Amino acid sequence: MSFLAPLFLLGGLAIVGPVIFHLIRRNTKEKFSFSSLMFLRADPPRVTRKSKLEDILLLLVRCALLAVMALAFSRPFFRNNVNASNDPSAGQRMVLLLDTSASMQRKGLWEKTLEQAQDSLKELEPADSLAILSFDSQTTSLMQFDQWEELPEPNRIPAAMETLKAAEAGWGGSRMGNAILTAAELLEENEHLGPSRIVVVTDRQEGIQLEGLQGHEWPEDIQLTLKTVEPETAGNAGIQLKPLQEMKDSVTHSIRLTNSEDSSNEEFRLAWLKNKQNTSTNNVTVYVPAGQSRTVKAPRRPTGEGWQLTLLDDAHPFDNTLHITPLIPEPVRIHYLGNEQADETDSMRFYLERAFSTTRLQHVRVLAHPTTTESIQLSRNDDRLLIIGDTIKESQVDEIRKFIESGRSVLLALKSEVMSGSLTALAKSGPVPLTEARVDKYALLSQLDFEHPLLAPFNEPRFSDFTKIHFWKHRSLDPARLPGVKVLARFDDGDPALLDLRIGRGHLFILTCGWQPEDSQLALASKFVPLLYSMLELGESRGKLKSNCFAGETIKLPGKSDQARILNGPDGKLEVPAGSTTFNAKKPGLYSLEESQNVSFAVNVSPRESKTSLLPMERLDALNLPFSAKNEQTEKIAQNREQTLIDEQTEKRQKIWRWLIVIAILLVLLETWLGGWLWRKPSGGSEPAAETT
Repeated sequence: MSFLAPLFLLGGLAIVGPVIFHLIRRNTKEKFSFSSLMFLRADPPRVTRKSKLEDILLLLVRCALLAVMALAFSRPFFRNNVNASNDPSAGQRMVLLLDTSASMQRKGLWEKTLEQAQDSLKELEPADSLAILSFDSQTTSLMQFDQWEELPEPNRIPAAMETLKAAEAGWGGSRMGNAILTAAELLEENEHLGPSRIVVVTDRQEGIQLEGLQGHEWPEDIQLTLKTVEPETAGNAGIQLKPLQEMKDSVTHSIRLTNSEDSSNEEFRLAWLKNKQNTSTNNVTVYVPAGQSRTVKAPRRPTGEGWQLTLLDDAHPFDNTLHITPLIPEPVRIHYLGNEQADETDSMRFYLERAFSTTRLQHVRVLAHPTTTESIQLSRNDDRLLIIGDTIKESQVDEIRKFIESGRSVLLALKSEVMSGSLTALAKSGPVPLTEARVDKYALLSQLDFEHPLLAPFNEPRFSDFTKIHFWKHRSLDPARLPGVKVLARFDDGDPALLDLRIGRGHLFILTCGWQPEDSQLALASKFVPLLYSMLELGESRGKLKSNCFAGETIKLPGKSDQARILNGPDGKLEVPAGSTTFNAKKPGLYSLEESQNVSFAVNVSPRESKTSLLPMERLDALNLPFSAKNEQTEKIAQNREQTLIDEQTEKRQKIWRWLIVIAILLVLLETWLGGWLWRKPSGGSEPAAETT
């Protein structure tokens, strides 16, 4: 029998009390008074050699009561010892995880990683099995368990050594959390009687990502071993591109520089290099103290191609090059379908062509088409917006609807009642009658839905006032005839002013009036141009990519082709399979997709990889990872903790203390009855003998 609180057993020493009290009789059973002694003080009896225990049965009951109470408070139970759940003869299964992220490009790190991995292989026994995985932004399998088991036993370790030599550090980010979870799932796929172990060889830099580890329930038989490798030289500085800022004279780049806490260097230089040679004279000196960051303006970019912004005087150059795509304005084509002439100053086309301007980041062209055109040719990547200002032909409906379904925006301006047929055809609904609304003086906009993405840019007090725009005419329609339509704005008489009908991935915006002077003052208002640009941004851009991507991440390519496409990168030409819309950039550099209009994008090292300071072990311990015992003492502590948990559960299940409390209650009742009976029991003789004190 074991005890959960054995210190309470010391309470059994209280048994000595009843024994002493039974030896010391404070009052005699029989008294005889003498007149000559009545004024003297009586002395209590003393324990002497002649003192004898009386009422032995009562004494035994009292001692038993104290012993039972001590046992009850000590919470006794019958122990179940911790048994090893693993079969030592079955051998262990090991998953070896190699960190191949960009931070492993630092000098000396990869060689130390291979040494640590090879030392782990030397620990394997003939009955053990092995799997090797590498991880950066993604987890890659280098050797599976079945491949290991298929090899003859003498060839297993040499084959694993060759697999390690073939691996190399990459350029992606470090997602160690996902890699450990993948290794755990690999160990759980098949039942195994022996122990399971995950060995991670990493630089444990501060930028590693540990998603998914918090709160994960780990199996009892999995142990995690973390082997940390450190570079020969401490410290590292990194470079990161911030969003472009358009200036009057040129477009400059804002650069953020970071310096690790363990760095001994604080002075760096920024320069444009070509073919890794410093041929630029406009270098910039930057001071960044250890553990801090600075945002600076990059020096002016030289003319020509092939220039790379580089951070000089850093100990580890793996993250010191910043690839930036040359600034090429994005081409945007806006189509207008109407019969107005370009010189008609009172037409919608006249104001539309003057609403968009060419900037350094965007080159907008407005193309006008008469309604008699058979095809508008809306298949190019830079076709972003279609505005309809007149009745369309039936042959144009399918082309326009396909344009909307591909994710574009179309604005249908109802400047007359005869456009009811065009609205009905595009919406593919029942007839939608249009009537001329009667306006006494002018109408104003009200009930605008600023939560909609189209009007969200105006959701500020300084931009949300539309009451200064006067509308002289508008058309009235019933929104219930357009299933799925959403009213974004109404006139003050309650008629819909602006509606949104989703078709596929795109939007069909319906404006129940025109912006020519005959209908309204909308074209003269400050809200007109931002409203058109908001429609333009809602349309998906098939020819635009993120200006800055990171190595190892999946990049969504513009458009989709039924034939293979060519992607030019730092390693030459790469082929994108037919129908594929994604690409994983393994290496930083400039990439260009060969299409009717080439699309360029830059791939750089993730800024998280520049945080090379050691991650504190406290952060890993807080995740409750199943780290293996480092020595016998810690293993014994872990075993004792497990035994304690089992003891607590066993004691709660057996609940022996309850029965002891019941016995104690019965002993109390017995002691009470026995004490009263002995007190009332007469003496042995008929007359009490006199006793003097």
